[in-house]
Amino acid sequence: MDKYVNRETSWLRFNARVLQEVADPNVPLLERLRFMGIYSNNLDEFYSVRYSALLRSIQLKSKGYKNIIEDQSDEELIEEINEIVGVQRNEYDRLYDEILMELEQENIYFINDENIPKEYLPFVAQYFNSELSHSIGVYILQQKLKAPSIRDGAFYLAVKFSNSEKANYALIDVPVHIFPRFVKLPKIGENQYVMYIEDIIRFHLDEIFKAFKYDFIEAHSIKITRDSELDMDNDLENSLLEKVARSLEGRRKGEPVRIVYDRELATDTLEFLMKKLHIDDYDSINPGGKYHNKRDLMQFPNIDRKDLEYEKIEPIVLKSIQKYKNHFKAISHEDHLLYAPYHDYSVFLKFLREAAIDPKVTKIKITIYRVATESQVMSALINAARNGKKVTAVLELRARFDEANNVKWSKRLQDAGVNVIFGVPGLKVHSKIGYIERLPEAGMATGYAFISTGNFHAGTAKIYTDYTLLTSQKEITDEVQQVFKFFDANYLVQSYEHLLVSPIHTRKKIIKFIKKEIKNQRKGLPAGINLKLNSLSDREIIDLLYKASDEGVKVRLVVRGIHSLIPGVMGMSENIESVSVIDKFLEHPRLYWFKNGGDDRVFISSADMMERNLDYRVEVACPIYDPNLKKMVMDTFDLSFNDNVKARQHDADFSLDYRVNDLPSLRSQFATYNYLHELNEKYETSSVNN
Repeated sequence: MDKYVNRETSWLRFNARVLQEVADPNVPLLERLRFMGIYSNNLDEFYSVRYSALLRSIQLKSKGYKNIIEDQSDEELIEEINEIVGVQRNEYDRLYDEILMELEQENIYFINDENIPKEYLPFVAQYFNSELSHSIGVYILQQKLKAPSIRDGAFYLAVKFSNSEKANYALIDVPVHIFPRFVKLPKIGENQYVMYIEDIIRFHLDEIFKAFKYDFIEAHSIKITRDSELDMDNDLENSLLEKVARSLEGRRKGEPVRIVYDRELATDTLEFLMKKLHIDDYDSINPGGKYHNKRDLMQFPNIDRKDLEYEKIEPIVLKSIQKYKNHFKAISHEDHLLYAPYHDYSVFLKFLREAAIDPKVTKIKITIYRVATESQVMSALINAARNGKKVTAVLELRARFDEANNVKWSKRLQDAGVNVIFGVPGLKVHSKIGYIERLPEAGMATGYAFISTGNFHAGTAKIYTDYTLLTSQKEITDEVQQVFKFFDANYLVQSYEHLLVSPIHTRKKIIKFIKKEIKNQRKGLPAGINLKLNSLSDREIIDLLYKASDEGVKVRLVVRGIHSLIPGVMGMSENIESVSVIDKFLEHPRLYWFKNGGDDRVFISSADMMERNLDYRVEVACPIYDPNLKKMVMDTFDLSFNDNVKARQHDADFSLDYRVNDLPSLRSQFATYNYLHELNEKYETSSVNN
């Protein structure tokens, strides 16, 4: 049998696990609807990034795409992907219809252009005339004229209007980039009605096309996904900022890689559009239901039905921080580990805001990969610069799909006097680190570092699970400073005793740690490898894990997404067990835990076990030295790994089966919150002078 799983088909299995959440009747109904949005958003990104890379490899007849399964051609992989997505699409459409029926049982109704209750006609007309009519774009398509530029990820109504003489075609740009996709109609009695805005547009087709004479008119949804690759030229005269800004415009006109359309769309309309949009033989052409861009379901409006949603948790405020007068004093005395969203992320935000105005703070340095559109982190940096601090932001302009936001913020930072460094030539800066320097004060540290597994993004911190370490340990702060020196002078080779830094030596260190576990196993010492990752696809690391398994080392994996290793195969991986947890929050942290002969070695990291993370990005993994925090990380890993409610077992059959055993039910995310809450309540608050 094969030793590996292709990363694309593995990713599609991950998205199938998301679809399982839609099918799970134990998931609250409105959350199931939002999981439909997550599935759709994931698939859009897959086609825009992964599928388009595969197409480029085929079209250019290059070896640009690296398939871990060497004897599978790119064309065969395309065929396999389309087959898998086709099956998932049918299940998706079935589940959508099922959820609509269940919503109606809860007195929540989707209505369309054909069944608007008469009492709502004035409201719908007013909404169209006062809001939508000024914002929709209508493009009349003619044989001799070039088609308009179709925005990536946007979707349109393909319109056919005809009379006895000829058929005409048009595209209507549905302005979901301006208005919410869903219009919540005023409530009548117990019933809540919701409309897609394109149905309001359909209802007004006669008004939109009143300048034309026709006997028949229809409009069906269509969506184009484009290649998201930025076309970066090699012009040395232009800065990276200029190149990215110019490439973003090019992306909007990138090659279409997927078209999804309403299966009721007339054949002649589809053929006309295909010709206009130049969809070639390798493009994915998918008939579907009436509605597309269902990623918008992630923002389904609040209809005040808390009984149909997950219960909101109250984030835990760390007593280990609260007991001190300020954050600098707290971090000077001990390390602190935030685990969002269980812990209150505002602790980190308040720390940055405090640094921005503290007269003793002289320097702030931070790496930025993704931040919110209106970011409290960036506002704190701007505030700090205006207060005379020396602020440096290493801003990765090429963070996929966040390029435009990062370009915007780079300009605002520079205008405020922040020293902005645009990454490293040839490498993406994916690390999530920061350093703050402070003037000497009795009983206080002068250097402070923060290292995270996730982006410094207050929005995602509410739904992504991530660790953030706050420390003043000199071993760590000195080496974090060294990473920032590397950003200033890429030609200087830095050495690190404590941090693992890609692309310098993370791979070498991980290989060394795995080999040591093998040696310890042979010696009869405590041995074990525990990894929590988003993705595992690096062939060298997988082969070493197979070797460790063959030597009897127990390998435990929690891998949410791409998973190219095949666990549980006799003679190859019988000592490897792996699960994926999909639940209320998105599992995002990376941690590495090696038993190390009984002296557990634990790291939190920004790096997955993928070739790009180990060799082509700047990544940082940080050791956890505080015994209590180390135990917390190990305990929370165990909770994830032992989940038997929301964990799916990775296995040689590539099933999507939930883990089933005779142990008491353990839903790890809920158990983790309870564990951290209890830990916080037990924290000793006495003997500290505030």
